[in-house]
Amino acid sequence: IVTDRDQEFVRLLNEAGVASELDATELSIITDGLDEPRIDTRRMEILERYYRGRNDATAAARRCTSDRFFMHDDDFSVSAHQLVAWLATLNPEITPIQLQRIGADDGPLVLRAGESFSAVSDEEDEDSERGTVAVRALVRALNALLAKADVAVRLVPLVPDDSRELYLGVTEDGAMSLLQGGCTSISAVAALREFAGW
Repeated sequence: IVTDRDQEFVRLLNEAGVASELDATELSIITDGLDEPRIDTRRMEILERYYRGRNDATAAARRCTSDRFFMHDDDFSVSAHQLVAWLATLNPEITPIQLQRIGADDGPLVLRAGESFSAVSDEEDEDSERGTVAVRALVRALNALLAKADVAVRLVPLVPDDSRELYLGVTEDGAMSLLQGGCTSISAVAALREFAGW
């Protein structure tokens, strides 16, 4: 059953320039059997189903590529290098991208694209286990590379649920629409601009 909140969410996404194929018919199909009452989890599920393209690989690839859809699920173990490879496929303007350390084995971690590089760090992730990298830190570093390449679109974090975090590629105006609609995990304009590198 499609709710008013679902429709409002789709309106905000479309206003931000993403999920262009998510019309009323598609939303009705996607939400069929979706009985999730928690708003953040419901939104994650709607987007995951939409970008899966109803198991049509061509539709899924088209949607993921056009919106730079990037989702990480904590329930699935992946390496930082695998995440970077997936980010690279979604952001062809700055490929190839490499994750590497500068100097010694314990040197700073960076994302490198040609002669440009960006530090992989996240102040909110200082307590992470040694040897792990926050997805958020990789995306922030990728945004810095997009900024250096003069790409207008950046990856913006949507409100996560218990296990998934999701990013969509939008312009600054699109990001502000999502923020004002309460869809982003960063709720301050300045902080969102800083994360995106605008």
